[in-house]
Amino acid sequence: MSKYHALASKALRASVNSIFCVSFALLVSASIGGSVASAGDENISDDQRTFGGPNTGFFNGKFWLTSRYRYEHVNQFGFADPARASTLRWRPGLESGFFYGFRAGIEGDFIMEVGPDDFNNTFNGKTQYPIVVDVESAEVNQAYIESHHIPGVVLKGGRYRVNLDNQRFIGSIPWRQNDQTFDGATATITAIPGLNIFYGYAGNVNRIFSSRAPDGGLNDGDLTSNIHLVNVKTDPLPYDLGNLTGYVYLMDMMDIDAFSNATYGGFWKGKQKIIDGLTFKYHFEYAFQTDYGDHPVDFNASYVHIAPALSAFGFTATVAYEQLGSDGGRAAFQTPLATGHKFNGFADLFLITPAAGLRDYYVDLTYKVKGAPQGLSFFNGLLVKAQYHEFRSHFGDVDYGSEFDLYVKQPIYKGLFADFKYANYSAENFGTDREKFSFGLVYNY
Repeated sequence: MSKYHALASKALRASVNSIFCVSFALLVSASIGGSVASAGDENISDDQRTFGGPNTGFFNGKFWLTSRYRYEHVNQFGFADPARASTLRWRPGLESGFFYGFRAGIEGDFIMEVGPDDFNNTFNGKTQYPIVVDVESAEVNQAYIESHHIPGVVLKGGRYRVNLDNQRFIGSIPWRQNDQTFDGATATITAIPGLNIFYGYAGNVNRIFSSRAPDGGLNDGDLTSNIHLVNVKTDPLPYDLGNLTGYVYLMDMMDIDAFSNATYGGFWKGKQKIIDGLTFKYHFEYAFQTDYGDHPVDFNASYVHIAPALSAFGFTATVAYEQLGSDGGRAAFQTPLATGHKFNGFADLFLITPAAGLRDYYVDLTYKVKGAPQGLSFFNGLLVKAQYHEFRSHFGDVDYGSEFDLYVKQPIYKGLFADFKYANYSAENFGTDREKFSFGLVYNY
């Protein structure tokens, strides 16, 4: 089969699956809707409901604007000069009020270079510098229509942003200036007592590299895909036993077959009071991944995350283990749609899991200021996070390296905060030494 026919076959398969899955979501939603109040509409009075859906007036909506300036500096072994990236992002958005059960929204991203631009954004040709993926661009970040007609169900179609759970598998990568978003449809179902169900379909992934990125390769800005996301979360269990979450993520990544995977897993998360002022927190997670779509390797690998923590007087100490397994060194557990920057170190060495897999032994110490005394009230909300990681391979137990991370966030005024981040990766048998620091100023309106 020619490459053209193969791509045409993939596109047809994605289209058929898209139609089927959205239709299926509508049928399931209608069948379980019952007489439960529509999700998110509890504050809408009876006289504001028309034809089974809320009707507050199309122009009775909301506007938002976020802006973020960031300076990022990267020193990396093998490069004579450091990367220096000074960028500013404006993100305006508008969401309508309800109009006969419908609601629409649109959001843009406008990213510009406003100072030093000595960095490789993956396609600007400045390969003499380390990579910083903040691309000067103008994008439609979100554009969607929601339906609130079925009680207990919210349907959404268009371009959307979604962050599931802790973003380990599905996230918008909010650390970067340009979001990762999806083109498709979702159904959020709260009609079944005790459960919150999310289903999402995506036929295209809009990645952080922007639509300006050249087609093809690992840094393609738009990935044709056939993705099904199912996430089911319980309400809090009796006796303060936390929550259970289960998920199935099927990803046929047609432009990068090696990213295709089927993942099945779940986690138990919660907290228990030990004594006054001392709380035990826990997160236990397991997942199993296999090849899917046209992945070139027949493999299976496991994921494990164990993160117990103690919290007292604003301090939280976590001693944790995370494993992204390997199938004999041939292929490893991958999370291509995750907010990877949150995991395995801020230096971003492991956004793609090495074929031999990854074991991350780490300690996290976090402190947040609350109730500061008079004269020091400015520091209320101050967040300080420090981490130390030891990285090893899952297959072969190779010492990859270690990393120290620091993050500080300080609220300044309503909607305005500053942050500072530092990462220092010391390589042993994977990658090269890398040191990063950044300063940011964010305003949310």
